[in-house]
Amino acid sequence: MQRVEEPMETIHLYVVREEEKRPYSLLPLFFAFLCLLSLVALTLYSGEHPLYEHETLRIPAQFLPPEYFSVSEPIIPTGIKTYPATNAHGTLTLTNGSVVSQEIPKGLIFAGKDGVEVVTDAAVFLPAGSADGYGVATVSAHAVVAGEQGNIAALDINLTYGTAMYIRNLSSFHGGKRRLDVPIVTPQDKQMAIENARIALARIAQMKALFAYPCKQTAQVKNSVVGLSMACQYVTYSVPSYMKVTHIRLVGKNLLVDVIFVAHPHVMVVK
Repeated sequence: MQRVEEPMETIHLYVVREEEKRPYSLLPLFFAFLCLLSLVALTLYSGEHPLYEHETLRIPAQFLPPEYFSVSEPIIPTGIKTYPATNAHGTLTLTNGSVVSQEIPKGLIFAGKDGVEVVTDAAVFLPAGSADGYGVATVSAHAVVAGEQGNIAALDINLTYGTAMYIRNLSSFHGGKRRLDVPIVTPQDKQMAIENARIALARIAQMKALFAYPCKQTAQVKNSVVGLSMACQYVTYSVPSYMKVTHIRLVGKNLLVDVIFVAHPHVMVVK
């Protein structure tokens, strides 16, 4: 039996000092939460404030047949015309039974049975009576106070003046009127009614579609009513539903339509 001697193996032993444990810190966790919160806020902001793109589309206009509208608007009068009160007028008949003629002066006042006073408009000569009969003269007169009460009936005045002169109104007085305030239509009233009718027509017309051209209007006034008619031609168009129209203008037979829409993300395919 032989003994085989193996070479000696050298073992190196190193002593390494273990590092001391550091105290536990929440700072990394805080920064991670802050980053997550920022991402959530950015996502919410992007959802509420999307990125819009602006574009002008050139679209062929589709002209519609002309349409006609009409409205009527009453004219409300605001003016006032005043007709002053007027005096009633009539004739007095004077009879003289005396043999002496008399001169009746202007402005002589006589009162009727109902207390209405009348005054003579002129002086009058009253001839004397004779064997052939009484002296007779007539003179115009009017009611002292203006108004309807001056329209006295016949023989409302039946008086004896002195001893032999008689004053009577053989016919009624007429023409006495009370003061009257009548509403009248002013030019401003007519213009106001036209403007109101125009506003009402514009509301009806704008509900239809886009105007191709300005509407043609005609107005007429009859029996305190304004009639306004309007002929309009419209044009129509269509854009994708995701676009919002901001402005439209007609150029020839085409419409230039300004639109805004949310920009769609571009998808990039990488092979």
